[in-house]
Amino acid sequence: MFSGLRDLAFGVALGEWNMWRCQCCAAAYLDPRPTPNSIGRAYTRYYTHQTAVAAERKSELLRSLKRTLSTLVLNDYVNRTYGHSLPAVPLGALVSRFFPTRQQRAAHAIRHLPAPKSADSALLDVGCGNGDFVKIASGLGFRSIGIDFDQKAVASGRLAGFDLRVGTLAGCSLISDSFEHITASHVLEHLHEPKEAVLELYRLLRPGGRLWVCQPNLDAIGLKEFGPYWRGLEPPRHLTLFDTDGMRRLLESCNFVNVRLLPAEPIARFYYYQSRCQAAGVDPYLRVDPPGWGKRWIQGAESADAQAATDPRLGESLTMVAWKRE
Repeated sequence: MFSGLRDLAFGVALGEWNMWRCQCCAAAYLDPRPTPNSIGRAYTRYYTHQTAVAAERKSELLRSLKRTLSTLVLNDYVNRTYGHSLPAVPLGALVSRFFPTRQQRAAHAIRHLPAPKSADSALLDVGCGNGDFVKIASGLGFRSIGIDFDQKAVASGRLAGFDLRVGTLAGCSLISDSFEHITASHVLEHLHEPKEAVLELYRLLRPGGRLWVCQPNLDAIGLKEFGPYWRGLEPPRHLTLFDTDGMRRLLESCNFVNVRLLPAEPIARFYYYQSRCQAAGVDPYLRVDPPGWGKRWIQGAESADAQAATDPRLGESLTMVAWKRE
């Protein structure tokens, strides 16, 4: 697919990489791949190292607790759609129908979680970073645990009181059939053995339990626009990428059933901005607009989100849910 890829997102990994695409499963994979022992050096400047307090400020759901009118309106949509009891205004769901993009952002913020079935409903967030989503899920009533191999990120979340564990899925000490829900947001693309990881997630879920996964999408409109500069490639941290059909095959091959593609997250502006920065040689996290950034690129991002709203197979990221057999 691509040759000469470099670490343009964080600039900490030296070297160049190729990306190949398998003709059998259609997955894209990085070559050469960092080893499990060396990959940690590519995360020395990773964004999950921020403090949990700073992360909370960026969370839409946590901001909703400030009870601004707009979030109270969206909370009513979340409550009526997913069965929660967030503070809300009456008829907010009807009003929010005029803002479908905000509805989708709210749904993704809670990872489409239905209300917990009981006070003992357990949730595992894989690749939890500093615990941002563990905080959200706990606020929704789940007994929430996070696991991540990034020691700095986990240490940050523990300081805030979150139940976070350092480690990887392989050989983890978590008990089988323990969790009603498992979420994995932008995790599988970082793993050396994604199929083995999905099998481990299947083991950890209770019968009838639900897996929620999200990661960059190989069929994204932005990938066609930006090619090797597309933010979703992120070498050398992203080792394997899928399109929606490939992700479906992966989940079904690991015994999951009722695999469903969810509406696309309206996140193209993030991908387009960072991709444009990378193409222009600008650090995408300096918050300095790259040369040429303006109306054309913003409209392009909005158009990409609009197309993905009609066909989620084209979204910058893909989001799917699947269930463990009863």
